[in-house]
Amino acid sequence: MQESYQQYLLRGGFPFALQLPDDESFRDYIDGVVNTVLVKDVLARKDKSDSTLVRRLAAFLTETAGSLTSPKKIADTLTSMGEKTTPNTVASYLELLENAFLFYRCDRFDIGGKKYLSINPKYYPVDISLRRALVGQKRPNKGSRLETIVYQELRRRGYEIYVGVMQQTEVDFVVAKDGRREYYQVSLSLDDEQTYQREVRSLRLIDDNYPKIILTEDPGHFDDQGISQVNIIDWLMGE
Repeated sequence: MQESYQQYLLRGGFPFALQLPDDESFRDYIDGVVNTVLVKDVLARKDKSDSTLVRRLAAFLTETAGSLTSPKKIADTLTSMGEKTTPNTVASYLELLENAFLFYRCDRFDIGGKKYLSINPKYYPVDISLRRALVGQKRPNKGSRLETIVYQELRRRGYEIYVGVMQQTEVDFVVAKDGRREYYQVSLSLDDEQTYQREVRSLRLIDDNYPKIILTEDPGHFDDQGISQVNIIDWLMGE
């Protein structure tokens, strides 16, 4: 299982990619998937499209998956990198990338106020393998990659997914299905006590009896005052 998980971290979950015998074939396949979607489903649907801009936007979203953002923040960042653009242009491309199912938008939900927030969402790529085509061999943010995997799996399981906000703290995911709600935090490891306390803080502020789960690469399954710590592989194989 550990070997399969490590392979998933490297190659993602596109079915055909799993059949490819070597890294070069895999890289060519992923490049082809990304280029086809960007050209046919994004650039072809926009007048006066900018292929360099949309590719840099897709690379930015991949590299910053799991971070709160906005069209203005993205436009400012891309402009500072030499790709001058505007928030309106970025917003139009974001919509096209969503419509092409290359990226998914995750809006925020105020848990205490029980209201939806439409500003500063997060974006996640449809598959972690897109990183190879869009960002290359740059060292990955492992926490962001793990959070993306959890988001993708929650979607596969049919949940509505939001970023939770609770008294100035954040819950990585608030999910709902069939009238039931669950809360998830995602962390590579909780071996450090300070990290553990930071991750459980927002969950302890939530005053209801719905499941509260921290997913981590640490082995084992633990429970602390109703907050479960679950190994990511066990969770992925659990449903």
